[in-house]
Amino acid sequence: MNKIGIVGMDKTALHHIQCMEAAGFVIAGIFDPLHPDTLLRCQQMNLRYFSDFDQLLQESDAIDLATPALEHYPLAVQTIKKSRHLFIESPVLSSPEEALQLIELTNEAHVIVQVNYPERYHPAYKATLSYLSGPLYIEAQRHIAFTDQNKDLPVVMDLMMHDIDIVLSIAKANIQKVHATGVRVFNGSPDIVNANLEFDNGVVANLTANRIASKNIRRVKFYQRHARIQADFLKNRVKVLRQKETAEKNPFVVEIEEPEATSEDKLTLALTDFYNNIRLQKTPAVSLEDAYQNLKAAFLINDKIELLSRQ
Repeated sequence: MNKIGIVGMDKTALHHIQCMEAAGFVIAGIFDPLHPDTLLRCQQMNLRYFSDFDQLLQESDAIDLATPALEHYPLAVQTIKKSRHLFIESPVLSSPEEALQLIELTNEAHVIVQVNYPERYHPAYKATLSYLSGPLYIEAQRHIAFTDQNKDLPVVMDLMMHDIDIVLSIAKANIQKVHATGVRVFNGSPDIVNANLEFDNGVVANLTANRIASKNIRRVKFYQRHARIQADFLKNRVKVLRQKETAEKNPFVVEIEEPEATSEDKLTLALTDFYNNIRLQKTPAVSLEDAYQNLKAAFLINDKIELLSRQ
């Protein structure tokens, strides 16, 4: 049960192909009707080329939807109906309703569906988890340096979705209030978005996504009683500031710790987890239910932005 078919031959898919052997999979073949060089590249890499997705399904135990260029939903439906396990690259789906329909199909087919929100497997983020004990405030910043390319995908569905996933996985509560603003500068949809989420357990999260920034920034900070924990995704660094216990009359002593983050590839970690989830029939750390909740939050943020833009 380790033969996997890969959908895609773009830059993202090539990274998936490179990670498959280390994760434990054997590549059954490649399908990508959009990329003009798919057949040639398959020949160069000694991989089977499939011009028909149904044929790839027949030859595979699992499918990796590795490219954001193709619409995932119809391919995901075909995969699950054929009782094949599924790994989906983000952005996953276009609406929460699609996620709900896939969840229903998955329950009927009894297959493993894992969604690739890669920051969940980032070594810097994983290194923070043992320090977290009920964060009350979460701050996430995700900025990419400006390029002159037109951006069609809304920034909330593209950049901010990664941090929405992290925030929801840590808060583990329902969203009570959403405040959000977005500014259009060069593209048809907002280039800069700030969202403030308030949860019913008291957790507050502030998220900023900016695709026309002066430099790249990808980091998240967690604030909790007596500690601040920061993960820097670009530098792969973790920094912990926490109050040190002391018997002195003035006990306010802060110690700084920088725990080491491994250099492991986050996609290889995610695919290895997928392989083991199939083998052991385990629920993935990032499931379709997570994708559904993430999409609901993203749509709430977009609705707030559109409401403000009409006022």
